[in-house]
Amino acid sequence: MVGSMRWGSVLAVAALVVGTLSGTAVTSEAAGTSACSNPRLATDLNGWGALDGGKVSRVAVRDLSGASWAFATTGRSFWMPQLSVTPGQLWTVSARDRVLNGSGTAAITVEWYDTGGTYLGEESGPSATVTATSWATVSASVVVPSGATTGHVLQSGSFGSATGTSFRSTLCDYTQPVATVPGAPTAVSATVAGGSATLTWAPPAATGGATITGYTYGRDGTDSQGTGPWTGQADGATRSATFDLLQPGTTYQLSVAASNAVGTGPAVSVTVTVPGTGPSGVAMPTGDLPGWHQVFADDFTDDVALGGWPGTYASKWGDYTYPGSHDTNGGAEWNTVKDLSVSDGTADYYLHSENGRAYAAALLSRAAPQTYGRYQVRFAVDQGMTGWKSAWLLWPDDDVWPDHGEIDWPEGDLTGSMEGFMHHADPSGGQEYAASGVAFASGWHTATTEWLPGSVRYYLDGTLVGSFTTQVSGYPMHWVLQSESAGASTPTGAGHLRIDWAVIYAAT
Repeated sequence: MVGSMRWGSVLAVAALVVGTLSGTAVTSEAAGTSACSNPRLATDLNGWGALDGGKVSRVAVRDLSGASWAFATTGRSFWMPQLSVTPGQLWTVSARDRVLNGSGTAAITVEWYDTGGTYLGEESGPSATVTATSWATVSASVVVPSGATTGHVLQSGSFGSATGTSFRSTLCDYTQPVATVPGAPTAVSATVAGGSATLTWAPPAATGGATITGYTYGRDGTDSQGTGPWTGQADGATRSATFDLLQPGTTYQLSVAASNAVGTGPAVSVTVTVPGTGPSGVAMPTGDLPGWHQVFADDFTDDVALGGWPGTYASKWGDYTYPGSHDTNGGAEWNTVKDLSVSDGTADYYLHSENGRAYAAALLSRAAPQTYGRYQVRFAVDQGMTGWKSAWLLWPDDDVWPDHGEIDWPEGDLTGSMEGFMHHADPSGGQEYAASGVAFASGWHTATTEWLPGSVRYYLDGTLVGSFTTQVSGYPMHWVLQSESAGASTPTGAGHLRIDWAVIYAAT
């Protein structure tokens, strides 16, 4: 129907300009008054015509209040008077219809054209039931699109196999409802990444009877450059805005409001808190990343004195505390409680010896074991930690090794450089290796492990260190941050390994 209606309306353009009719005109009854507008059907049929070659006439109306004359066609589609429009306007286009012989449905379609006569699109109203016993209202509420200057108003009927049907229409009415400001935007939310926050929204449920022309968005507070409350503008197609240079550790209220030709409607606000940078100078990432859903995060904000571990962290972390038991290499015992404290936003492994006994430490995230994920930790290591090493790793949750593999990053002596090992998921063992060339004791660093089907990647401070694709484990694993003796002898050095934050993501 859309194709034929557009084709028919193109034929109608010339007829409308010269005031002639499509089809065969039938002599009408004497002219009388009519409430139908533009033009008055009481005078003539200019602006009305058949789209399908039907015969047209002007017939008297005696059973509808306000109407004395109607347009009639033996066809099933016709055009009504054209409409001059401006983009963004809302129009309600209606008429009263009936048929002689049979029944069916009718609908109004408005086709949009620019000043050069180029077709821009169309919009239709719902179908209305039309019978031979009473007049039915047929209408369409439409919004004028960009570039349109003319609306060609068309009607089409569907009457099945009925014959001898005369399709009639009168009381055409083109009105612009009184517009108001739009309602509030919907689905408003915000996410934070580093020092930026992104506000997203959907259009208002109520447009106020006019096209949404734009959005006003803003924030309160002061940013990291001293700029106070700020607002910006977006067009009607925009659905998000990003606020940069936000101050770490600061809470902001972000807002957005919609506008139409009448004015700006009510705003919707959401509150966001920008994480503090912490002692390492890099804020803990919060929220999801493309392809990753955050399932665990710890910024170590609650203090725990040495010897008081785990304190408030019992729900987030397990540990290796087995007094008298040897660590992996035998030079120390697993006793995290002797080593671990939290203060000033960092977890502190104090790797040391007392009375000739060295104490190793390991934290185990209580996040559910998972197959594939992204693991990220921000840490710093003291100089002079001779005899100690770290092996922070993903370990198969069923302890089936080497069959189910092992993923180690970062690993190595704390007086040396960071290395990565990817142990094959193979009963015969085997591994691959990558060297970062960066010393453990060289300031704050962020180590990231990305584990996906068939691949493992290690990153240091955002730089790729190693990528592996051979016999990658596909079994559930858990994350262990273990720091222990580097050999069978008691370490001779001592010092601190600090963790600012740790996060885990699941692959999506």
